[in-house]
Amino acid sequence: MLFQIKNRHEDMHKGLCIVRINKDVLNISGTVITDRNASSDYVRFASAPEGLRIIDKELVFARYWNHADPIEKDCHTSIKCAEVLVPDKVPIDFLLGAYVSCEESCRILYDIIENSKPDFKIVVNSDLFFM
Repeated sequence: MLFQIKNRHEDMHKGLCIVRINKDVLNISGTVITDRNASSDYVRFASAPEGLRIIDKELVFARYWNHADPIEKDCHTSIKCAEVLVPDKVPIDFLLGAYVSCEESCRILYDIIENSKPDFKIVVNSDLFFM
């Protein structure tokens, strides 16, 4: 999704962040893990935390997913989007921090979050935003 947004709106990354969540979210009742994007073909669903076994960590965390074979590329793109699906909401106590694309985004997010979660760590990592 980030890549699609980047291609449509050059500065859109400034209004986005990638939230870091405590792994204990996997223990919330009803949480499900998918081995790829939940809306894609061939997706598998499994209860958390046992569902971590269906994740191909090498592909999910690969830096690149371009392939000469378009079918392989589509498959890997879907796997990169494996999900943890939490029912209802993720409690604020599970929020650890966020990654942002630039210093401007960092300042904006600190202004938003400082009163509700002062220990929220924000890290600039433009690489995660395809920059």
